[in-house]
Amino acid sequence: MPRFLPFVLGMMVCMAVSASARTWTNSEGVKIEADYVSSDGQMVILRMNGKDVNYPLAKLSEPDREWVAKQNAPGSPAAQAGTAAASAPTGVRTGLPVTVRLFPDLEGYCKDRTRRNVADAFKNGAYTDAQARHDDPAVWMRRDPGVDRYDLYVPASYDGSTPYGLYLHIPPSPEARYPATWQSVFDERKLIAVIPHGVGNNQQMLRRVTLSIDAMHTMMKDYKVDPKRRVVGGLSGGGHMAMLTAAMFPEYFVGAVSHAAQSYLPSDPRRGSHFPGMDIREFKRSPRKEMKWVVISGDKDKNYEEIQLTSKVWAAERLNYQFLDVPGMGHSNAKPEDLAKALDWILK
Repeated sequence: MPRFLPFVLGMMVCMAVSASARTWTNSEGVKIEADYVSSDGQMVILRMNGKDVNYPLAKLSEPDREWVAKQNAPGSPAAQAGTAAASAPTGVRTGLPVTVRLFPDLEGYCKDRTRRNVADAFKNGAYTDAQARHDDPAVWMRRDPGVDRYDLYVPASYDGSTPYGLYLHIPPSPEARYPATWQSVFDERKLIAVIPHGVGNNQQMLRRVTLSIDAMHTMMKDYKVDPKRRVVGGLSGGGHMAMLTAAMFPEYFVGAVSHAAQSYLPSDPRRGSHFPGMDIREFKRSPRKEMKWVVISGDKDKNYEEIQLTSKVWAAERLNYQFLDVPGMGHSNAKPEDLAKALDWILK
């Protein structure tokens, strides 16, 4: 028997579909019932009993492809209704597929001079350790909606009527991790949190940056976000990536927060820069000139001494930088009250 959405077919044996489900047919004539969620023109997301499944649009029947095209038509009632429904879910949502690219190809991600220089620096061996090889752009551009996922936290107060701020968190591990105690911080400041999977320290750095950016833009497809209240942060190696992400894409963020990690500026004479391909002068021109940079650490952190030294360089360059020195903090994410201080300074 031809295969059609095998994961969903397995669920059909023991699960009922919703009353509003639609019958779908693939190019081999196999049928299934599921709710339509969205499509990016290449993949379609179908939902059954709360489970979202990605399927190639090209493998659906011609009538189904035409139906999807009508749902995506600008201004169509179905499109507006779908967007309104998608913006409603709040609370914790896990394992959501990354279905939106900021740019369709490598050229788009590197279309400005600074990003081209960064990509070239990586390809030319800016880092040599096994965890940071960047000589194959195809790797950091590869996307698989079945594998590339992100977690989301949306405050219960969000109803789609007012744009909320955004906090994009890049973890050092493959899993999407952040302290649940941060949720009250997001609630109070009306921030939606996005935490991508598969962007740990074992991945190419530019893949970590671009996949995180794509997760953020996938979320923005369904939720209203205030462009003046977007912040990127990360822990340890993810903190380095947060700083690099903000430096590479300053038009999408107003600030960056590094938890327990120092970042070496291009002008730092002691170590190789965490911003390969960039010049310190680029940090002093708009939009990076307006960016706010925060590092949070304490005397129990293994990077504490280096953070103290790098902080002096950031201060000497007269950048919008703060070091939050937290007594007793180790190599960990910041406590809620310290993250709140960082966010309040950035967003004020």
